[in-house]
Amino acid sequence: MKFKYRAKNLSGKEETGEVDATSQELASGLLSKKQLFVIDIKPASKGVGLTIFRKKVPLKDKIIFTEQLAIMIRSGLNIVEALKSLAEETSSKELSRSLEKIINDVESGRSFSDALAKFPHIFDTVYVSIVASGEQSGKLDEVLIRLAGQMDKSYDLIAKVRGALIYPVIVFVALIGVGIFVLAFILPKLKNIFLDSGVQMPLITKIIMGMGDALVNYWYWFLIGLIILTAGIVLFGKTSSGRTTFDHLKLKIPVFGLLFKKAYMANFSRTFSSLSASGLPILNIFKVVKEGIDNSLYREEIEKMSKKVENGVLLSKVLKDSKLFPNMMSQLALVGEKSGQMDEVFNTLANFYERDVENMTKNLSALIEPIMMVFLGAGIGVLIVAVLQPIYGLVGAV
Repeated sequence: MKFKYRAKNLSGKEETGEVDATSQELASGLLSKKQLFVIDIKPASKGVGLTIFRKKVPLKDKIIFTEQLAIMIRSGLNIVEALKSLAEETSSKELSRSLEKIINDVESGRSFSDALAKFPHIFDTVYVSIVASGEQSGKLDEVLIRLAGQMDKSYDLIAKVRGALIYPVIVFVALIGVGIFVLAFILPKLKNIFLDSGVQMPLITKIIMGMGDALVNYWYWFLIGLIILTAGIVLFGKTSSGRTTFDHLKLKIPVFGLLFKKAYMANFSRTFSSLSASGLPILNIFKVVKEGIDNSLYREEIEKMSKKVENGVLLSKVLKDSKLFPNMMSQLALVGEKSGQMDEVFNTLANFYERDVENMTKNLSALIEPIMMVFLGAGIGVLIVAVLQPIYGLVGAV
């Protein structure tokens, strides 16, 4: 993304302009490399058409690209030759177009990581930071192979979490569909029978019959209301308070809240391990890891942890004091601090939480079936009572 800045050069003259980077911290770093002292920096306004209609590159395509690039570099091809070959071979048109621009930047003298940073919708902060560490260490091929492995594990994790969400969503949609069908088509026919027979309908039956009439006669208002409600939720979710609210609720959902927490821990540990193995300082690791977690509560917590570490507090102590991170993580971090193998420790943690997520998704149907049965039973029970009570009255009248 682009950032607008005001800065002073070595002669003290003020300059303004825009810089491409995946985060404000990286943008400031790029300006510092150009010997500019930042006075003010903020995100530039985005074009509506660009953000709405820009095509995304599937994660699997990025994994394949990263693996092939690592192999080509290890085989002796220079970065430009490898990128040109991959730009022709990739099945993603968006990735191909972006690679052509990246090639031009690299050929004009820009570093590979800086060129990648101009396309944050494809290459996020974690990706760019790991590539930058590979360039600095001269082991770009090794870093890319490690990065591809991390992305592959993230792909599997995302697929498992999404798969776990499909079952309850299908059941919920089916329940709503059956309810609408009964209200709109079944109950109106029964209503005529009850009215013709003169049977006294109980209150619950009158309420449900009224709901059916409203749905049949004013369905378009229900549709408009649903559209407005959905748009309102989406717009609220884009605000800072909305994101915080939804992220908090996400962690409170029965069963799924725990699944999300474990997935965040797996993501945090895997990213921390990769960045640590790449040689990044711990404060830089925190900045990058924060961008890689899609939950505002965890991002705020990581920001607080980063400031404590900057003030000299040990990582193990910071993790122990956090309510969002389990004690096991702080205990193993202490082992990593003593052994000097922090990357191995967090790799072990990542493997543990990934297996935990896998086991939980496998057993998820057994965990949520009791909850789903309660909802289904309550819904069906109300309909049965509403329909059977007047039927019994009808039979008694006969």
